[in-house]
Amino acid sequence: ATVSVLYWGRGREMTGDESFPRLLSTPLTTNQRRRKRVAVYGGAYDPITNAHLQCAAQIIHSKAADEVMIVPCGPRPDKPGLKTSVMDRYVMCQIAVNTAFSPGFPVQVSDAEVNCEAALATFDLLSQLRDSMDADLVFVIGSDWLQPSQGSDIRSWRSSEGDTGKRLVDEFDFLVIRRPGYEVEELAVFGPRFEWLKMPDGIKYIDSNLSSTEIRSRAANNEDDRLQIIDGLVQPGVLAFVKRRGLYKMEASPRETKKFNRTDDEEKETAKR
Repeated sequence: ATVSVLYWGRGREMTGDESFPRLLSTPLTTNQRRRKRVAVYGGAYDPITNAHLQCAAQIIHSKAADEVMIVPCGPRPDKPGLKTSVMDRYVMCQIAVNTAFSPGFPVQVSDAEVNCEAALATFDLLSQLRDSMDADLVFVIGSDWLQPSQGSDIRSWRSSEGDTGKRLVDEFDFLVIRRPGYEVEELAVFGPRFEWLKMPDGIKYIDSNLSSTEIRSRAANNEDDRLQIIDGLVQPGVLAFVKRRGLYKMEASPRETKKFNRTDDEEKETAKR
């Protein structure tokens, strides 16, 4: 990496092509280089909604991360209601991101779990990404995952290595989005690597309670093949994909209790993972 320095050639008359500033390149030292910070925003995305996209955009607006990586989870044996294939969910995420944002806007979709037999536990996913990326990672969660009194505590999450909740909060950073009805009095209780999503001065965070569960319920109980009942709640390309693939036609299943140790969009996901 280099930094450009303007040099005017002081002390002598400039002639010919020297009449414009000369551009010198000075190598940056290791300490001067800043690693990219990537917000890992995972979930079922069944389907991805405009609220998910809104949340991803606001993470960038907040400057909490340089880039957002949307990670649709692999198959969930603990969630029989998740019947949409990971490939379909991945494709919908790609359609949504590539049609919602301007070219170059730093939101992308990861295929990290597309070929997995089952969804990766959060510690496994972040460890895999850490080993394969030259970036600092921050995992996006909602305050609903920080409710020990309600049986939802990130520090108890497990992985393929067993009880790795303590290692998870010790080794990775977490960006916490406030969820209505899920207050956290002291974030530091969970560890020093937790931070609230905060918008710059004069900018308000735009919240939404739109969930994928609501989209599926509307689509399943709607007799209009045009699915106008979800138009405007998902990207037009996602709507077209749902219609073409015939997704969500069967009666929506009741919401399952959260049992798996990673954020998802089945319950309280005001545009989470």
